[in-house]
Amino acid sequence: MQRDRGVAARGRWLLAVLVACCALWAFAPAARADGDPASDVLVYQNLFVTSESGMSAAQQEEVANLLETAARDGFPIRVAIIASPFDLGAITQLWQKPAAYASFLGIELSLIYKQRLLVVMPNGFGFNWPGHTATAANQALAQVPAGAGGNGLTTATVTAVQVLAAASGIKVPAPAVIQPATGAPHGGVSTRQAVRIGLIVLAALAVADLLFRFARRWGPRLARRWGPRLRVLPGLGKRALRRPVLGTSIAACLMLAAAGAVFAVARPPGGGVSAPQSTLLADNKSLDPGKSLSGTAPGFTLDDQSGQPVSLRSYRGEVVFLTFGDPECTAVCPMTTAALLDAKTMLGAAGSRVQLLAVDANPKAASVGDVRSYSELHGMLSQWHFLTGSLAQLRSVWKAYSVGVTISQNQADQAGPIFVIAPDGKLAKLYLTRPSYAAVGQLGQLLASEASRLLPGHPPVRSHLSYARIPDTSPAATTTLPRAQGGFVGMGPGEPGQPRLYLFVATWDEQVTGLADQLKALNGYQLAAGAAGLPSLTVVDEGSVEPFPSAITRFLKGLEAPLWYQVAVDRGGQVADGYQVRGAPWFVLVAPGGQILWSWDVPASGWLARAALDQHVRAALAGAKPQ
Repeated sequence: MQRDRGVAARGRWLLAVLVACCALWAFAPAARADGDPASDVLVYQNLFVTSESGMSAAQQEEVANLLETAARDGFPIRVAIIASPFDLGAITQLWQKPAAYASFLGIELSLIYKQRLLVVMPNGFGFNWPGHTATAANQALAQVPAGAGGNGLTTATVTAVQVLAAASGIKVPAPAVIQPATGAPHGGVSTRQAVRIGLIVLAALAVADLLFRFARRWGPRLARRWGPRLRVLPGLGKRALRRPVLGTSIAACLMLAAAGAVFAVARPPGGGVSAPQSTLLADNKSLDPGKSLSGTAPGFTLDDQSGQPVSLRSYRGEVVFLTFGDPECTAVCPMTTAALLDAKTMLGAAGSRVQLLAVDANPKAASVGDVRSYSELHGMLSQWHFLTGSLAQLRSVWKAYSVGVTISQNQADQAGPIFVIAPDGKLAKLYLTRPSYAAVGQLGQLLASEASRLLPGHPPVRSHLSYARIPDTSPAATTTLPRAQGGFVGMGPGEPGQPRLYLFVATWDEQVTGLADQLKALNGYQLAAGAAGLPSLTVVDEGSVEPFPSAITRFLKGLEAPLWYQVAVDRGGQVADGYQVRGAPWFVLVAPGGQILWSWDVPASGWLARAALDQHVRAALAGAKPQ
């Protein structure tokens, strides 16, 4: 009997040691076997991130793809996401010191890598670029909110890379909001975190055993001293058992310490669950959720921007996005064009099985030259077929797709219809482009998801945007935008008592409005504004609908004379939406308190001569109508 007890005691000791070792393994980082794990990883790839970050595999892939895109666009950068002290290996003293760690990591990598390096921690950012000052980058990063948890770190990383690239005049497209995989908690649970949760269960069992043994050993003594009130304790009796095994007690203490750490690691950030995408889409007034259609898509044959005949029937077996657009449109049509291109890009290689078709919707601009000019200015020459034909041919197609009334009233801009045609030639869905610059990417994802549903094998959509409405940036809010030629531009109310005049443009405005000459003429306004008591001018490029990231920079370099006012770039579209811009060019006059006092739709009403512009601005400031 004694021998059996000895064996049992030794067994409990072994179990205690085993559990304790498991606890130490789970809570001591594997990275501690390495002095600085990030320096080893970043030698051969552009992203260091561990499972401790809480980022899902999709989010990690999204950031990696962003860095590859940035490198292709001429902005190489490597990123170390440090989610916890464990990610620092043996140099945990640099935890929550992103700037210091960026300098250290830059030195570690200097023999192999001499380009930009970004460190992302829950409390902020660090930047290093050998041979370059980090002052401008740190100023830019100071405007980016830091974040913790899978979603917070992902969003912070994406935004930081975009802001740094923008400061160099490069647009790096990326999701505004990144969602975790459906049904998974925010950031998911890593293998190590799963082990920790398992250890909580063991801890609970060990604590229960400890309490049970305590009650049975000391219960009778307490009962004799304190009376019958304690007889409700479990296991009270006359016979005291042997002393609790020491190993089990030690294991219980270790598990209690472990449990406290688990809650800090495994708990979803924010403690909530995000709403389903369907709910977010239904509540988003900037997005059309689409209308299901039936029947065969009416066939047609028209000429594209190269003068080549194109038949709808020739694309059987592929998904077709068919829209109707005006070559002279400067409002919704460019949003539709950008969303179509986004959708095809989001499908990756499967995008080759998606065809983009547009039919001319302006009877006064229906030549091959008109559709070619629009395609060229919007970077779509090789991306789609913009179709036209005789007026009789066009009217026939308009009527077949029930857009005749819209066309005859010259309101094609306000609809932005996109028909989705399945591989079997059947009409699947109809989407309408709503006037929101910030929602362009979301619309692209909607279209890509519908195409994925219709294509064989249902290829994945390489985008994880939330369908929640993207908040506008109000004119009353002070914010910054990247400057087209480097640096940043302040937006919002001016100095106390000072109004601000903004002009929203896009480079493709040159086709319809003669943008270059008008921007040059506005130098005169800016030169005289101060002495005349008029607000200064800031031009804002609508970057969310530009054909490529450096479009505005290239356009400005092509001007005959420099501009005497600042040119900002609204890459996300939130500023244009918040300033109630519905086309380009578009003037907006903002009061000192942030109220919109006056706006002017140039495509609809024409450019204002210098004297007329002065008059309108003065009248708006005085609260009167111009004479």
